Amino acid sequence: LLTAISIERCVSVLCSSICRPQHLSAVVCPLLWALSISVIAAVTSLCLLHEHEHCQMALISTYALNFLIFAPPMVISSTILFMKVLCGSQQRQPKRLYIVIFLTVLFFLLFALPLSIWNFLQQFSYTIVPSQVVFLLACINSSVNPFIYFLVGSCRRHCSFVPLKVAFRRVFEE
Repeated sequence: LLTAISIERCVSVLCSSICRPQHLSAVVCPLLWALSISVIAAVTSLCLLHEHEHCQMALISTYALNFLIFAPPMVISSTILFMKVLCGSQQRQPKRLYIVIFLTVLFFLLFALPLSIWNFLQQFSYTIVPSQVVFLLACINSSVNPFIYFLVGSCRRHCSFVPLKVAFRRVFEE
């Protein structure tokens, strides 16, 4: 879903409403969900049938899918969004939303991707860091988004902190 949101926002910024596909999210999200569900169903069925060799290949394929299909478009589109915000333009843009998307993707890469890398390396019996570290990072990733929304929504020109309700409203208004 984060991949779809990143791509949608990037396309909406780069293309005018004339050249942008109107139902991009309605097409991209179901495709990503269908791909994810089919891969997870295949992995689950192979692993539950105790097909160790096939299970291991399915798991490796899943992690490769994360690295090659989901992560690159998310990183590229978020980087483009961030550059667009930094360069700015004369038009009023919802900069808070772009910053939230960029930070969400950045924290995903820093905190959630290590778990996928660790799981991938586990398939080859290679361990760099203890499992507790990558699980802690994954937990941080799961809980960091509300803080991102609050901090981005509460900072105006002078970074004055405002109530949580106001901060969320500011972020999602744009």
